[in-house]
Amino acid sequence: MQIYEAIYRNEEFEEVVSILSIEAHPEFHEVRKNLYCTYENCKAKLEYVPKGKRKAHFKTWPKQNHVKECIDYFEREKKARSERGSATATMLISDKHISDILNDIKRNRNKKEQITTTGPRTKKEKKNVVIDPSQSPEGGVRVVPTTGSDADDIVLEGKGKEPSVKRKTLSLLSEEDIGMTRALYNVSVDSVDVSNDRVVVTVSDNKKTCSVYFEEFFFSSAPVGFLNRFKRLKEIAELDKSLEFTCVGSVIGRNDSVNILVNKHNAFRIEDKYLTVFLDVYKTK
Repeated sequence: MQIYEAIYRNEEFEEVVSILSIEAHPEFHEVRKNLYCTYENCKAKLEYVPKGKRKAHFKTWPKQNHVKECIDYFEREKKARSERGSATATMLISDKHISDILNDIKRNRNKKEQITTTGPRTKKEKKNVVIDPSQSPEGGVRVVPTTGSDADDIVLEGKGKEPSVKRKTLSLLSEEDIGMTRALYNVSVDSVDVSNDRVVVTVSDNKKTCSVYFEEFFFSSAPVGFLNRFKRLKEIAELDKSLEFTCVGSVIGRNDSVNILVNKHNAFRIEDKYLTVFLDVYKTK
């Protein structure tokens, strides 16, 4: 059973935070590092897991144990350690996969997760794995997604799935994401800077800003005249500061900050619409 409430505790006080409100907390980054189980006398530390393939939830911190009386107590079973980082390959994700990610964000944009807090919770009867260093490491290659030119030549076999792409809000985007492909959402367009060979869209969530770059690799595969569409977007953004922006791109470190590089013309949307469609709808309005 997933955990939806935790206690934020510091030296001075403690407060209960829910999975629905944690990202809006004014001290989010501090809260995230100091979460504990809500069960009385249980001191297990918890970790916040943002929405991805599964709903957002809290989970037990690695190597932390709940007291046996706690509703979230579980036993651990040993497994072999993995050779993380020993073999990594990059895979170019398909246009369909990108579209599915953006469509999923659209479906969930105005949909609040329904969490039932009424009624008694039953104790979990499951075992969580714990790494056993005495066992031989598991083999295999870790495949990470990319939208750029750095992809390895990987072919999916049978029912193989494309690697998943994590969804990130600006609050959750960090230096740890640099070099990875991420989906950015819950931001709006602040400004659009257009030059002959590059476009920079500045986005924000009212607390934090980020630059989204569209450069040579992007325009090498974009439809002819796509730069003119950005010029039109610039005009609109100067009048409307509430345009929703979502994208799938590579996280890069530039100008001492964490930013996004978008490589494909179908990998970003304005108001949940492909740019050309958005401009057509805006013109009609």
